[in-house]
Amino acid sequence: MDKHFVIMEPFCHEVGCYCPEQQHRHMINFREGDVWTITNNRKYVDCLGWHCLIDINNEFQFFIYVDDIHELHIKGSICSISDLDLKINYLNFKINEALDAQNKEAFLSLSNKLQHAQRVKSKIPNAGGQIF
Repeated sequence: MDKHFVIMEPFCHEVGCYCPEQQHRHMINFREGDVWTITNNRKYVDCLGWHCLIDINNEFQFFIYVDDIHELHIKGSICSISDLDLKINYLNFKINEALDAQNKEAFLSLSNKLQHAQRVKSKIPNAGGQIF
């Protein structure tokens, strides 16, 4: 499993603290280009299941339910950094194919997707140096 994910589209996620005394909840806003690093720190919460500790941009950390990570990945809200690199390469290839076929509609659609992927990648700290 990849350990580094990038936020592909902004979203909010509710984070709860399940203290025995009381429950605390707050919303975290994630921006396009934020980087999640899944740490090895995990905990099991009775009746709720497994949670992983996520480090965000080396700024703060929170626990998230493992299935929520999977769901966000399936929806396309998060993407592994290696998958983002592959997506950029694939879109470049498909743009070249559209140019060869003189398919203007495909070219424009793919170009928009490529611009979005490159914009997200440019927001990743040290993306040029590929620290991951």
